Amino acid sequence: MCQVTDPMMSPAAMKLLLVRPSVVAPLDPNFCPMVLSKRNYLKAVGKAGGKAAEFHFAIERPGGCCGRDQLPVFAEDHEGFDASVFLAGEVIRFMLWQRGGYKLTLCGPKKLCECLTAAYAVGGKYDFEAKTMPKIYGEAWSVSTVDKVESLAKAKEEPIVCGKEASGCRIAFDLGKSDVKTVAVKDGEVLDSAETEWDVTNPDPQYHYDLIVKAMKATAAKLPGPVVAIGGSATGAVSANSEATWCDCFPNVPPDVYKEKVVPIFNNIAKNEFGGVPIKVINDGEVTAVAGGQMVGEGCLFGISLGSSEGSGYVYGDGSLTGWINENAY
Repeated sequence: MCQVTDPMMSPAAMKLLLVRPSVVAPLDPNFCPMVLSKRNYLKAVGKAGGKAAEFHFAIERPGGCCGRDQLPVFAEDHEGFDASVFLAGEVIRFMLWQRGGYKLTLCGPKKLCECLTAAYAVGGKYDFEAKTMPKIYGEAWSVSTVDKVESLAKAKEEPIVCGKEASGCRIAFDLGKSDVKTVAVKDGEVLDSAETEWDVTNPDPQYHYDLIVKAMKATAAKLPGPVVAIGGSATGAVSANSEATWCDCFPNVPPDVYKEKVVPIFNNIAKNEFGGVPIKVINDGEVTAVAGGQMVGEGCLFGISLGSSEGSGYVYGDGSLTGWINENAY
């Protein structure tokens, strides 16, 4: 989103990008939807003729996956160049929080790439992203430039499948910022559910481990047989193998302790407390999408989880998930 009072936008950028909607948001009258900004920008750059160029970028993440996008941009001597720099930076940021990644590669006009490289360096405009993505992926953040589009990594996605099996006795949990929700299910039928208050601000990882386990075991006790599998959701980024790589429901655990104790917390609970049964933990927004798809019996569904933050997820036509981090609130 763009705001009228954004100090990082030049007057030229404001002229092109700050487009007010026909219906003003009563709680945020200065709100200008990015979709309107982009439409107005693309219309203007389309009229620039020889004063326009193409900008491409790639954001790589583990497993050879890569997100790609492009944006027509104004030449550096055009009055709209600042708008190109601003919008390109925001398009990149959106993809980072939508799909994730740790390696950003740029291809386009030299000055534009220089501006974006500085913006996405530690200490730059997007300092938060430059410092956070390494925490999510355990890989150093990097920004580089190539001369040819062909040199960019190819787009690649690997959808993930979950939520297809419901037989036997199972438990599930949801970690929000106010409580831990648990549910006991047998052959797809809910037998019991509970909510347990917890203090997410506690810096001790053992406190979180013990409270989550206590809540899960209390719910598991309602089942007529042993737990055969565990499902879970949490706010923040969860890796494909159920690691809490960057879950903001543990905000005050020190970074070094977080990596040792919190990242493997879900797998450790399954291994140490439930006999090593299979466990699958995903983002809370993705759970919403999976549940919605199962309720309506169709895919191609977008789910949004509104709590202390905002999570999202998307299920394809076959019911598989994108495998992205889907953190829309940043």
